Amino acid sequence: MISAWARMLRREGSSAPLSSRQLGALALTAAGFPIFRYCCRVSWPWALLGGLAAAAALSGLTLLRNRRGGEGPGSRRGGRIFPVVCKALLMLLLLTGALYTAWESSFAFPETAGNLPAAGLVLLLAAAASRRGPAAAGRTAGILLWVTGILYGTVLVFSLPELRGEWLRPSGEPPEALGVWAALTLPGAALCLCVKLPTEQKLPHWPWWSAAGLAAAASVLTGGILSPALAREPEAFRTLARGVSVLGVIRRFEALVNGALLMSGFALCTLYIVSFFGLTGIYSDCKTAQKKFKKTQKKC
Repeated sequence: MISAWARMLRREGSSAPLSSRQLGALALTAAGFPIFRYCCRVSWPWALLGGLAAAAALSGLTLLRNRRGGEGPGSRRGGRIFPVVCKALLMLLLLTGALYTAWESSFAFPETAGNLPAAGLVLLLAAAASRRGPAAAGRTAGILLWVTGILYGTVLVFSLPELRGEWLRPSGEPPEALGVWAALTLPGAALCLCVKLPTEQKLPHWPWWSAAGLAAAASVLTGGILSPALAREPEAFRTLARGVSVLGVIRRFEALVNGALLMSGFALCTLYIVSFFGLTGIYSDCKTAQKKFKKTQKKC
């Protein structure tokens, strides 16, 4: 199957790497899915702690990657440094993450919750977006970042008047910060380790810290408006959007949240697939094949 994708990628000529800005857009758009599906249900002190720990870990990984000149395990030099066993485990983790994200994306709309064809469609669309290379996926994420930002922001801003200070007392247990840390670290680490940037560009730091701040804000508003007990429900953020009022009139923003969650899930699934292709060296192989083809043309 991987070889078939490699042949299709060569025909498409998808060797252009992600730019630094595109990588940041893909990372932040994808982070919206775990933030508004899970992190918003954790009490804000643990969401803040886990988000900051994830941002610090990813910033350290970014710094190490930049010092190495942007070489990842998918490149020739990075492949020698990265152990084969670790590379295989990371590939398995990326595939599992893509499948799980596609399944969770089917819960974006109540009508498609737990629907296998809906999950398969998200996976298929993410694979199609990854087919033309990481740059194409980055351009798609650049558009989705603005769309999802507006949709999530609309709900967050208009829910502010409903915030109640007495519901902001810490609840839950400190180990919940580990869940937030894992949810935000895994997608960012996949990009840091597996995706190649142009030699003149460096990995950005801002997406990790932006995601940490967004996780804390979502947790504060969800728990401070719904109450700590209701905020722990699986569809807490959708419940929050259902009761947002504008100018004293209840407005149902549930459809906006559903669409934003679906787009964020698609971006996260695309991130995992792009990282998987980058780790296997498929994109690099496409570039090498194009160079060999051009040399053959000149000889002929």
